[in-house]
Amino acid sequence: MRPKESNRQGRHLASFALLLCAEAPAHGLALHRSINELLPEGLTVDAGNLYRLLREMEARGTLRSEWSTVGSGAARRVYQITPAGLDELAEWREDIARRRQALDLFVQRYDALPVRNTRTLKESAR
Repeated sequence: MRPKESNRQGRHLASFALLLCAEAPAHGLALHRSINELLPEGLTVDAGNLYRLLREMEARGTLRSEWSTVGSGAARRVYQITPAGLDELAEWREDIARRRQALDLFVQRYDALPVRNTRTLKESAR
């Protein structure tokens, strides 16, 4: 069975949104573009999911927003991280660091397998 990227899409979306807003306030479309540029090839974030998440994050107090009319075009909602958002971002950092250790261990153990072909592994298990 092959892992499906769509099942994992957005698992850490909040962490990326908080990180980028900690770097600089940004409007939703800019966040969408920046997150997709950061992600490895094959992983993308749906704009609708991001906008729903931004509203949820604002409701729970990790982000706040203001309308900006700077520049030409329509007004844009610009998101900025809050102190509660900085706390959540620190929690994300710790969680991701722990998960990274576990994933690195998995990759090391997989790479150390004498045979990486699953069909051969199944045959050797008999």
